[in-house]
Amino acid sequence: MTGSSAEIEALLFDGNDLNNPTPGMLPAIFRDIVGRLDAAGLAYAVIGRIALALHEQARFVREIEIVVGGDADEHDRIAALARATQARFAAHMDPQLCRLHIVLTLRPSTCSVETQLLAEAITCPWFGVQALLASAEHLLWLWCHTEGPDHAMNASALIVGGTVDLYRVRSLLRTTDDIEESSQRRLRLAIGDAVLSATSSFSRYMAERRIRLDPHYVPLWRRPQAEAAKDND
Repeated sequence: MTGSSAEIEALLFDGNDLNNPTPGMLPAIFRDIVGRLDAAGLAYAVIGRIALALHEQARFVREIEIVVGGDADEHDRIAALARATQARFAAHMDPQLCRLHIVLTLRPSTCSVETQLLAEAITCPWFGVQALLASAEHLLWLWCHTEGPDHAMNASALIVGGTVDLYRVRSLLRTTDDIEESSQRRLRLAIGDAVLSATSSFSRYMAERRIRLDPHYVPLWRRPQAEAAKDND
């Protein structure tokens, strides 16, 4: 668990391409859209990999994903906020102007669990502003409830981080799951991947530790046995 956006900001700097300032613009774009949401008085919660870093290790990100509360008649207002930020940072967000552009996804909440997600968002300083980030339980619910190319990996990483209440996630999934229980199945797979990942990491750690140890070192408790063996020889 990082509890800070500093690690993400460090990852956004591309030392191999000093002529491309776009990755480093993500914090400024984040501050802009959060400022617009606050000024509009809208409830919101940051999701995706940006929120994942609050509960687990930071990863390189290129997308800002935010769920926003509001009535159906406010959908146009929410879309207008996103367009205003995209217009201000067009050089870094327009795919026609920038090959590896930053993506902003701003969408209204769609169900009662997402309304609860907004109410339980965690307030913390993020990229230099006070922002609202989704809880670990709601992030895992979201990734198991919906399909996405990196959802399984993110869910597994969140579980490995050890900050999520899996029983609470199961309860959330039961309120929104379909007849085939596909999201419950995704949760079980994510738990399995997390266990395998943790086991693999531990095995690598032990292998590296064995390499660092002196192969001729004899623990103190085994020295009498070793000396007796020498005498017998």
